[in-house]
Amino acid sequence: MTTQISPDFEPQGRASDIDYHEAEGFAEEKEKAWRSWVWVGIGLAALVGILAVIFSIAALARGGSSGTTTIVRTVTTGGAAAAPAKAPTLAESKGVAFEKFQPVDPTLPAVPPGAVKKFTVDVFQHVTQVDPNLAPTEAWSYAVNGKAYRGTAASPPIVVNQGDKVQITFVNGGSRKMGVTMAHSIDFHSAEVAPNKNYIDVAPGKKITIDFVAKHPGVFMYHCATQPVLMHTSAGMMGMMVVKPKSLAPVDKELWLTQEEFYLGAPGKPADMAKMQAETPDVMAFNGYANQYKANPITVKKGEKIRMYVLDAGPSKWSAFHVIGTVFDTTHIEGVVGHDSQTVSLAPSQGGWVEFTLDQEGNYPFVTHSFGDMVKGAAGILHTSGAPKVPAAPKAATTTATAPAAPGTVQVTMGDMWIKTPTPTVKAGKVTFQTKNLGVSMHGLGIVKAPAKIVNGEPVDMLGEGKHLMGGQSDSFSVNLKPGSYELVCHMPGHYAAGQHIPFTVQ
Repeated sequence: MTTQISPDFEPQGRASDIDYHEAEGFAEEKEKAWRSWVWVGIGLAALVGILAVIFSIAALARGGSSGTTTIVRTVTTGGAAAAPAKAPTLAESKGVAFEKFQPVDPTLPAVPPGAVKKFTVDVFQHVTQVDPNLAPTEAWSYAVNGKAYRGTAASPPIVVNQGDKVQITFVNGGSRKMGVTMAHSIDFHSAEVAPNKNYIDVAPGKKITIDFVAKHPGVFMYHCATQPVLMHTSAGMMGMMVVKPKSLAPVDKELWLTQEEFYLGAPGKPADMAKMQAETPDVMAFNGYANQYKANPITVKKGEKIRMYVLDAGPSKWSAFHVIGTVFDTTHIEGVVGHDSQTVSLAPSQGGWVEFTLDQEGNYPFVTHSFGDMVKGAAGILHTSGAPKVPAAPKAATTTATAPAAPGTVQVTMGDMWIKTPTPTVKAGKVTFQTKNLGVSMHGLGIVKAPAKIVNGEPVDMLGEGKHLMGGQSDSFSVNLKPGSYELVCHMPGHYAAGQHIPFTVQ
């Protein structure tokens, strides 16, 4: 589902010709100052070396030829690096307003008509979740020709044919609704243009026009190039531009997936720069929202030819894109054509497309095969129309129960890397947990004091736990609980680290 946006502003003309170093934040005066300090540093280093030689000679003279010289080295070490802050949870976000999740259509848009392919690319700031269990974050996103994916941090793909003339009208917040408060820019990896004239900072409410010819086929990144680039891209300012090659053969279905990573700061606030620099993302996602195509699989048909356009937008993590249950017939990655491939490797900003068919009815997960990243949300499912439906997580906690639970009873549903309950708070005393596994994998419910004590990646000191449940199985157990903060967890190995835990309160 998309949101249509109509900017209400007047054109401001094209960008002026400015110095490239100034556009990138490296003024000439700063360069001169830097060179001066370099020479000072060289001089000091030379002085220290001379003094060291003098002291060494004096020490040898005092010790004589038969003595020994002891050299003591003093090593200064910095303190241990602070552990990255935990991802804030949805429960910690009381009072923070944010957009409701709206699924992103992964169907690749058509090439627009006209001799010149014209796109208006606008910027908007908004507060949205990028994971259903974590706190909302402030995202900075792009809208293309009025289409915006609110409720996620995704930006729409731009699609043209090789050889097309392209005109981009870049607008930095065309209306108050866009909520823009700072300068932004846009950089197209598919274009061959002067960066100092085109990829410049644009003030809120202003615009520039960028013209180029899409000479090279491929899947290219577009992104904000305003300093610090790491901050702007980590906030969601990146998207995919597809330049289809000439004489590209038709297929039955074309899909697009942009892999992104997110570093959550305080609820509703911008991304955490320390996490970005440490490359410790809280969320990995396809199309701006973790696991959205697990909860709502992409429907395809058995035997049809599928072409998936994939971009690793980063900004820092590699992608090992893989579809479980098939082999890619052909791959087209950064100008290199391959075949019979199990996985394609994409560095940040690299992209391409893969072609394959699904030979049997079934549910085919697609992932980054870098599993430490996959468990943070970079996974989805291709569902053939004739296969059994994938058990879905409840849309809201209030829908998990078919009837009111008895006092002291908590109904819990579990699925593949999620837990839900309509009763996140109960009174102290004897509490009975009634659990059902709606997932495909085996799961088991446990409860621990918060914050959970983690040993070797697993929660320990269980206050109560149920059986291991296969998909469709149910269980119950009871435990006496005092007032306090707890966590409901899956006690299967690796599932807590994959995000299968939620807060729980006893009053």
